[in-house]
Amino acid sequence: MALSGMLADVAGGGYVSVVKVIPVLIVLLVWARLLTWVDKDAPALQLPREPLNIGLLSGLIVGFLLFLLLPNFFIALGVLLVCFGAEAGLYLHIRSRKSEFEDVKNQFREWIKSLGKKKLEAKPEVEEGKIAVISSKGTPIPPPEAKTPERAIYDSMQSALAEPLQKAAEQVELAPEDDGVTTKYVVDGVVYRGAVLDSVAGASLISYLKFLAGLVIEELRKPQSGSFKVVLDGKRHDIKAQTAGTRAGEHIRLTIDPKKRSDVTLANMGFTERQLGIVKELIADKKGIILVSAPKGQGLTSTFYALLRGHDVFLEHVQTMERDSDGGIEGATQNPLAPTAPPDEEAKKIEWIISQEPDVLGVVPLEGQESAVRLAKFAKSGKRVYVGMRASSTFEALDIWRKLVGDDRLALEPLRLVINSRILRKLCQACKVGYSPDAPTLRKLGINPERVTALYQARTTPLVDPKGKPIPCEFCRDLRFKGRVGVFETLMIDDKLREVLAAGQSPSQEFRKQRGKYLQEEALSLVEKGDTAVQEVLRVLKAAPAPAVAGARTATRTTAQKG
Repeated sequence: MALSGMLADVAGGGYVSVVKVIPVLIVLLVWARLLTWVDKDAPALQLPREPLNIGLLSGLIVGFLLFLLLPNFFIALGVLLVCFGAEAGLYLHIRSRKSEFEDVKNQFREWIKSLGKKKLEAKPEVEEGKIAVISSKGTPIPPPEAKTPERAIYDSMQSALAEPLQKAAEQVELAPEDDGVTTKYVVDGVVYRGAVLDSVAGASLISYLKFLAGLVIEELRKPQSGSFKVVLDGKRHDIKAQTAGTRAGEHIRLTIDPKKRSDVTLANMGFTERQLGIVKELIADKKGIILVSAPKGQGLTSTFYALLRGHDVFLEHVQTMERDSDGGIEGATQNPLAPTAPPDEEAKKIEWIISQEPDVLGVVPLEGQESAVRLAKFAKSGKRVYVGMRASSTFEALDIWRKLVGDDRLALEPLRLVINSRILRKLCQACKVGYSPDAPTLRKLGINPERVTALYQARTTPLVDPKGKPIPCEFCRDLRFKGRVGVFETLMIDDKLREVLAAGQSPSQEFRKQRGKYLQEEALSLVEKGDTAVQEVLRVLKAAPAPAVAGARTATRTTAQKG
C-alpha cells in the first residue's frame, strides 16, 4: 500500500518519510482550499451549495482512500492528483455555465497577493462591511468612539460610500440638491442614486473627505484635487478626490482606483479574432497612424492604452501626450497637458515630444489642426503614431482627421487603421433570464430566427429563496449586470480605399470588401452568445448613426497639397 511506502525502514525512530509526506500534505491543503472557495463561490453564482459540497467532499475521501489502498506510493500519488484535477475541472466546468473564467483568474491573483502580507480583515479595528481610512503608515484607522462628533461623520461616510464601493463603483459624487447632499455613483458606466444626507451631515462629510485628500477645507470655490486610501472588506482602494464650487454649494467627485481603470490589454478588450489579428500585425509593423475613436465614456482611453501596451515599452521609446489622464503605462513617458490648453499649446507640446525622437507617439484626445499636420509628417518618417479623438463611427473619425489635416494626401498616406469603440455591460451570468423572441423582432435586428431561438435579458423580478423570500444576487450585487466588454468597428486604410476616397466616393463598399462589420452587428453577436442584452445594445448605440448613413459620409476634398 502507498501508506507503507511512506514509512521509513529504520532501526528506531524516524518511521515516517518526510519527503513523501510533504507532497501528500500539500495536496490535502490545496484540496481543502478548493472546498472552502467552492463553499463561498457557489452561492454567489446561484449554484446548489450543499450538493456541491457533498459531492466535492466525497471526491476528496475517495481520492485519499485510493491513495491508501494502491500498492505503489508514486502511482497512488499520481491517482490522487488526477482525482483532485478531475474534481477541480468538474466544478470549473459547472461554473463556466454561469460565469466567465476571467473572474476566477482575478480571484486567484488577489489570493496570491494576500499570501505575503497580513490580511486587513483580520485586524480587529476594521469592522466587516465598514470603510476604514488608511493612515500614512499604511494601517487602518480605527473607528471613532460612539456618541462623539467624529462618529457622526464616520457614519455618514458609511452611508454614502460603503454601498458604491461594494458594488465596484468607478466614481462617486456628493453634490448639494434641494435641502440635502445626494450621493450618485457610476458602475459600469451607468449612474445610480445612493444615500441622501441632510445638509449639515453632507457638508461635514465633504469637509472630512477634503481633509483626507490633503485639500484646503476653507477653500470652497476653486477646484482642488488630492488623494487618499481606504479599505473595505479587506480590499484597499485608492481614491482621487476633486472638488468644485457651485451655486448650490460645494461638490466633490471621488474616482475609485483610477490607475486600474485603464489597466487592460488587447487580449481582454473584446476585439474579435479577426480584428485582433489586424491590430497585432500593425503593432508589429511599427509605422504609420492608427486613429482610435469613441464617444465620451465609451472606451477611448482604455483602447488607447491597450494599443500602447501592445508595444515593448522597454525596447521601444514610447511617449504620450494626454489631457487629464489618470492611468499609467510602465516604461512609457507620459506628458500631461491641461484639459483647457489651447491648440497652439498642444502643437508646441507635440513638437517638443517629436524632438525627443520617440519610436511610438500617442496623443489623446487630438484637437488642433497644426498638431494633426505635425503628427502626419512625423508618421511619414517611418514612426508609429496613435491619435485619439471623439467620434461615433470609423467613418466620422476618418472625416474629422481629413478635415483636421486639411490635405488629403498628407492625411491618408501614413494612415493605416481607424478604430471606433463602444462598451457594453455584460449580463450577470448568475441571474440572467432567457426568453424566446419572436421571428419578426429577430429579423428587424438582423438576426436569423432559424439560427437563434433564445436570447437573454436582465431579470425584472427579485431572486427568491425556497421560502419565497427575496434575496440579492451576491455575484452582481443586484445590479443585473457584471462587468463590461468592448465592441469595435475597424476600417483598414489601404491603397484601394485611398483611391476611393480620392475620387470622393463612399468608403462603405470597400469596408464590406474588407469583411468589416458595423458596431451594431458586432454588438448583436454578443447578444446571440448570451453575453449581453438587446436592451443594452440599444442603450449604448442609440446615439450611433445607422450603417447606411455612416457609410455615406465622405470628407470634403481639398486641393491644397502640403505633403
